[in-house]
Amino acid sequence: MQSKTKDQQAILSLLTQIYLEIVDIETRFKLIAGKGDMRPRIDYFHDAIRAFTLEGENAPRLSVELLSYDLRCLRYIQKMPLAPFREASDSLSPSQDIITTEADLMPLGGRADRKTRARITELYQNYGVMFAALLKPTAEHDYHERIDTLNQDVKDIQSVIVEFEGQADAKTISQLTQQLEEPELRVILATFIQQKKHKNRDDIKKLLGHLKNHIAKKDSAIKSIESAHMGFALAQLGIFEESKDMLKGLAKEGMNLVGKFVEASIADTRKQMGRQQ
Repeated sequence: MQSKTKDQQAILSLLTQIYLEIVDIETRFKLIAGKGDMRPRIDYFHDAIRAFTLEGENAPRLSVELLSYDLRCLRYIQKMPLAPFREASDSLSPSQDIITTEADLMPLGGRADRKTRARITELYQNYGVMFAALLKPTAEHDYHERIDTLNQDVKDIQSVIVEFEGQADAKTISQLTQQLEEPELRVILATFIQQKKHKNRDDIKKLLGHLKNHIAKKDSAIKSIESAHMGFALAQLGIFEESKDMLKGLAKEGMNLVGKFVEASIADTRKQMGRQQ
């Protein structure tokens, strides 16, 4: 478990309190996560908090795609407090659309009254705004690390392509190949040179097609990650706008530390959005 700042510890404590109250309500009314997960819905989201607490920012559960999906789902539950939010398929995909099944198809253990529905909405608003603020740096870390890696991969492969399109010097290609991160690609190129296929233009043409297709896949991955990053920012801003009253309440209760942490996170997100416009 990694050490946390006072701000993070304060938010983790509040998230745990909210989580426990939601668990009680969702257990009572059988509001389950779905897709084979029979736990209360909130446990799906709290898996990210557990990963953050126990594993740190490099946990697979904390990818920017999954965190962006989390925020979309949290906002959806605020609007549809009794509705399921995950599709019925077995495997989770961060690109899946949130389902819009009618609430009465949910396996309820008795119908929640209006007061309970309002309380669920309030709790998920509070949970969502702190969830987003706490995990924003983690989403940013994942985004920047993976985008930088993919861009460098593309740059390295393009260097190999340029050499093949030019002199196709075996020694130069071998040196460039060593810069590639992917072992499979290094093996392909090393074998290509060993078999002296770099002397045959038809073989080079086929290899170039493979390399360019490889770059296209990486470009597609970059776009997907960038889209998730933008989705996280937009969802965080939306959750914040819906939770201003809660933040004012925290200030009255002497929890200024949490409020300032959330507001600083929002200010950073707005600054980033301004740079991208």
